[in-house]
Amino acid sequence: MSRFGKPNVEKLERSRDIAGLTQVCAHQKQRELRLAAIAALARMGVAGVQSLIEALADESEEIRTGAARALGQIGDDHAEVPLVIALGDSEWRVRAAAAEALGRIGDSLAEDPLIAEFSDNDERVRAAVAEALGRIGDERAEESLIAELRDSDRMVRAKAAQSLGMLGDRRALAPLLIALTDCDQYVREAAARALGYLRDSQAIEALIASLRDSDSSVRAAAAEALGQIGDVRVIRALVESLGDRRYDVCRMAARSLARLGWRPSCDENGARYYLALHMIERAVDMGCCVVEPLITVFVEDDSRSMRAVAARALGEIGDSRAVGPLIATLSNCKGPEAVRTAVAEALGKIGDQRAVLPLRVAVTDRDPEVREAADTALERLSGGLARLKTLA
Repeated sequence: MSRFGKPNVEKLERSRDIAGLTQVCAHQKQRELRLAAIAALARMGVAGVQSLIEALADESEEIRTGAARALGQIGDDHAEVPLVIALGDSEWRVRAAAAEALGRIGDSLAEDPLIAEFSDNDERVRAAVAEALGRIGDERAEESLIAELRDSDRMVRAKAAQSLGMLGDRRALAPLLIALTDCDQYVREAAARALGYLRDSQAIEALIASLRDSDSSVRAAAAEALGQIGDVRVIRALVESLGDRRYDVCRMAARSLARLGWRPSCDENGARYYLALHMIERAVDMGCCVVEPLITVFVEDDSRSMRAVAARALGEIGDSRAVGPLIATLSNCKGPEAVRTAVAEALGKIGDQRAVLPLRVAVTDRDPEVREAADTALERLSGGLARLKTLA
């Protein structure tokens, strides 16, 4: 490393100059350079472990935190003891980073020191410990994680629920069912996902109830979990969730129904099923019988994604019943650009001359994608009109 001027961390990394990078990390005053050296040592893998272990004793909290994370990224078990010692650091960020790193290394020997950190007075450290224990995957941590479902902090409770699901021990079923009614939506979501991992049919009734939760993330997690359990008794509830106004819920319900082997009918539920899975061609294959259901989805759904794919499907089917609702959306300049772009494309494919004037207006739209789609649609419409005049 040059003794003069600003050190070149990239050059040191290319030459695998461990000593040079260690010197930058330990003695440079510029924070950016020191952190860059930490990152370079992490990318060098096992060769950089000893230097990073030394950095755990640095005066700077930021360097100690970065070193702990880097050691977790490398995953070498030689760093385990130094990281356990770092769990006693005076700064919560370092303790949390050390816990995260021990979880990534995944050695069950770190389990007892991690469990002891559930007494930490900082909730962010406790949350990191709960997540780390799930990564390690040793069932001996189950009782401690169950106890943390009653922690005062929501993120600790959520991480504990998540980790109990990763452990996969059905002894956690009852505590997770209780967590499914937690006052915080993040905890309820984590509990629903964990119950899906357990795949226990005793959770079906509670998860079906969660399909009506006030939070859409909880509803989506419950829909996914029911599919993982794999009991055909949940099909009716999942079909009802296809009508959920949030796309993430509808998509998870559709995925679970596909997993259960459900076959859609030619109705609104069938249309929603294919749209949620972005299987537009399958919705189109259902033909005119799904035009009205597709229009309903297009007009009423809260999801931009669902409305856009519904518009594309209506364009492919080519039924003139869709023209009015499509024009109304195109003419609303405050509507989502992605939806209005799909609408312009659909109107061009349907070929109804009622769309000419709205499309001419859309050619001057503020959004370039809407303008381009409208221009292309007008070309299609003018070509169709010219052909009609020739035939006449």
